[in-house]
Amino acid sequence: MIRYGFHLSIAGKKGVAGAVEEALSLELSAFQIFAKSPRSWRTRPLSPREVEEFRALRENAGGLPGVVHASYLVNLGAAGELWEKSVMSLADDLEKAQILGLEYVVVHPGSGPLERVKEGALKAFRLAGVRKKPRLLLENTAGGGEKVGSRLEELAFLLEDTPFGACFDTCHAFSAGYPLHHDPKGVIGELDRVVGLERVPVIHLNDSVGGFGSHIDHHAHLLQGQMGEALKAVVRDARLQGKVFILETPRGPEEDARNLQILKAWLEAS
Repeated sequence: MIRYGFHLSIAGKKGVAGAVEEALSLELSAFQIFAKSPRSWRTRPLSPREVEEFRALRENAGGLPGVVHASYLVNLGAAGELWEKSVMSLADDLEKAQILGLEYVVVHPGSGPLERVKEGALKAFRLAGVRKKPRLLLENTAGGGEKVGSRLEELAFLLEDTPFGACFDTCHAFSAGYPLHHDPKGVIGELDRVVGLERVPVIHLNDSVGGFGSHIDHHAHLLQGQMGEALKAVVRDARLQGKVFILETPRGPEEDARNLQILKAWLEAS
C-alpha cells in the first residue's frame, strides 16, 4: 500500500504543527510542507514549542511520513551570489527537516551546468550536518531553457556517488516528453532502469494542464488534465508500493475531497 497526502500550509498561529492537524483531519497517511516562504530568501525560526507540538502530534499519529519542499528560489545551477544564497537556503531547509524529524527534503535542481548543481547539493548537505535523515531528493523537471533534470539520465548523474535520492513528478515527466498517458508502466520501468526505484521514495502525483512534451509546469487535478485515467496505472503499479505519494493539486475543500475520492477509488479497484 502507498502512503498519500497533500502539500499542506504552515500559515497560522500553529505553524508546522497546524499542518499535522490538517493531515489528521483529512485522514492522510503522509504530507508535504514548506519550512518557510517558498518565494522569499528570508528564513523563519522554529520555536521550541512549535517543534515540540509538531513532533508530539506526528508521533501520536503513528509517525506520518513528512516531506519538506525547498524554496522555489533555489537554483543550484546558478553562479555567484545566487548560487551561494541557494545553497544556504537549501541547507536551512535540511536543518529544519532534521529538527522536525522529517524524512525527506525535495528540491528542484535549477538551471545551469549539472556539475554545479551537484556541487551545490553536496555543499548544502554538508552545511546542514545531516546524519541519518532527512534524505535530500532531487526532483525531475518539465524542462525548457537550461533547466536541469528533465531527463532521467541527468538525475542519475546528479545522484551518482551521493547519498541523495530522487522525487518523481508525473506532471513534469509528461511535460518533459515521457509518455505517461500511453505507457505509464513503461515509463516507470525506465525510471527503474535509469535511476533505480530504490532511490525514488517520493512521487508527486499531478495531472498536467500542458500537453505532452510541452515543457509546461502546470499541475491539474486528477482526471482533469492531459493524462487522465492513465495515472491510475501509476498509483497501482506494484513496483511503487510503499512509496509516499504527494498531490500538489490546487487546494480547496471540494477539490481535496474530489481528488481523495478518485485516489481512493483507484487504490481500491480490483
